[in-house]
Amino acid sequence: MMSIASSARRQRGFTLIEILITVVLISVGLLGIAALQLTTLRSNQEAYVRSQASVLSADILDRMRANATAARNGQYVVGYNGTGDATTRAGRDLEAWQAVIDTTLPGGNDVAAGRIEQTAGTNIFTITIQWQERATGVDGTADGGPRFFRTRSEI
Repeated sequence: MMSIASSARRQRGFTLIEILITVVLISVGLLGIAALQLTTLRSNQEAYVRSQASVLSADILDRMRANATAARNGQYVVGYNGTGDATTRAGRDLEAWQAVIDTTLPGGNDVAAGRIEQTAGTNIFTITIQWQERATGVDGTADGGPRFFRTRSEI
């Protein structure tokens, strides 16, 4: 009888250690789930911005198709943040397009911009849109520099 009572005393507190280990394991699991959720949110944001760039590229292509003669004559060919001649329809289209890029894509008018190039001797145009992803570095620098979206089309 004595051995049963002393055995029960030695077992005392064992369940407390089990509970502490369980709490630690559950905490690690919950931290992992939180990290996974954060990664998912970042990826969704990047996908959203890329889809916005795709829509903006289609927008300027539609404007160029509506004004095909001016497009074929190179009036839509501009560098980053270029707007062309404001007295022409092409210039107004480019100005509106660049303004929407500045307000829609991250990086503002410093980095977010569009460029249109025409392949020499053809009616093939390359639209390049760039933007800056969110700042993620410890020092506030951006993760990997500017991002680009390119589209080629024939007008």
